[in-house]
Amino acid sequence: MNRWKTAFFVLLTGVILVTAGGWLWLNHLLSAEPEETFTVPDRQVAESPSLTVTTTRADANDWLQRELEEEDAEEFDLYLEDAVYFTSEFRLFGINIPVEVQFQPEVDDNGNIWLYEDGFRAGGVDLPAAQVFQLIGDSLDLPEWIEPVPEEAALYMDLAQLDTGDTAIYAEVIDLPDDELRFRITPAD
Repeated sequence: MNRWKTAFFVLLTGVILVTAGGWLWLNHLLSAEPEETFTVPDRQVAESPSLTVTTTRADANDWLQRELEEEDAEEFDLYLEDAVYFTSEFRLFGINIPVEVQFQPEVDDNGNIWLYEDGFRAGGVDLPAAQVFQLIGDSLDLPEWIEPVPEEAALYMDLAQLDTGDTAIYAEVIDLPDDELRFRITPAD
């Protein structure tokens, strides 16, 4: 066999091995089970005197951006329009892959917020939602009050974890299409 033919087969074998190894690594990374399952934190809803604050998406976006800046959350963007949008980029095999997730918010009984996935784009790659949320949790430095929940394809926003000083914030209504957001603010226990 001549040396060009040998070099070609060596190169072909190397490309196949690197491709197979990358595929196996990515498959392992995305299919690994979360180390622990998420449980909703127990939060007692305060019955003390409270203030109800009604706001708009624009004002909520301003507040949210300030909170994210204080947390040094520069790896992603979270903003409100007709839905809640999360955008970021992940570096995979030296390539930046843009990710955009659209959420529908839902207020739970504890006054915290669930953001349920309503659609997402991850470059040109079609991945199951649970894998995308696991990748978000493993790759991004999220503030302590935002928890990815892969098994629910959701983000959980634990408002009790917000550093609000002497107050506690409870979500009451989040109706983005009608531009109504209502929160209850009470003295912290």
